[in-house]
Amino acid sequence: MSPVDSFLRAYLIWASFVPHDFASLISLLGGPDAFVERLNYFYASGLQDISNEPSFLSVYAYHYAGRPGLSAQRVHSFITADFNTSESGLPGNDDSGAMASFTALSMMGTFPNAGQNVYLIVPPFFESISITNPSTGNTATISVVQGFDPTYKAIFIQSATLNGQNYTKNWIGHEFFLRGGKLELVLGTQESSWGTAVEDLPPSLSTMQDM
Repeated sequence: MSPVDSFLRAYLIWASFVPHDFASLISLLGGPDAFVERLNYFYASGLQDISNEPSFLSVYAYHYAGRPGLSAQRVHSFITADFNTSESGLPGNDDSGAMASFTALSMMGTFPNAGQNVYLIVPPFFESISITNPSTGNTATISVVQGFDPTYKAIFIQSATLNGQNYTKNWIGHEFFLRGGKLELVLGTQESSWGTAVEDLPPSLSTMQDM
């Protein structure tokens, strides 16, 4: 890689890494459409390196621009291509379990923004998965109740319910794993309007101050 490409890679990674306030970052960079275009370039150019842990959150950054379906596309592309049982099925050094954590959490369908009470929701790689909290004994279950596709072509959330109630936020808090509950998803082959409204986006420092 040339020095210019190395610089661009570092710049695009760190210029997009403002985990506490994506809303301000997106505004600074020209709005949601411009932010999505920037992320798409990051991936299409080959500058993104999934073996570099700071890149992990960028895979899910589309959530903050109201495009959770694009996060789902990236997740399913990377997991199937770079995290698998082949000899080259681990793209980088599993520093303290970083690669394994990215894989496990992504396949479960919830990825945390570290240090915040935010888990970004994508379709899981299983028809149903349950996590029992060892402290509370409560079980959180994420299920695909319609549209599960083992070939991972139907990877866009069309609708969701949480404990039987309509749920439109594209993220969920840690309370789900503490108290238990059922998050049920309907999937399809086309990007939908689920999780795209301003009120459904994950909180940022600046938006929380406006509440």
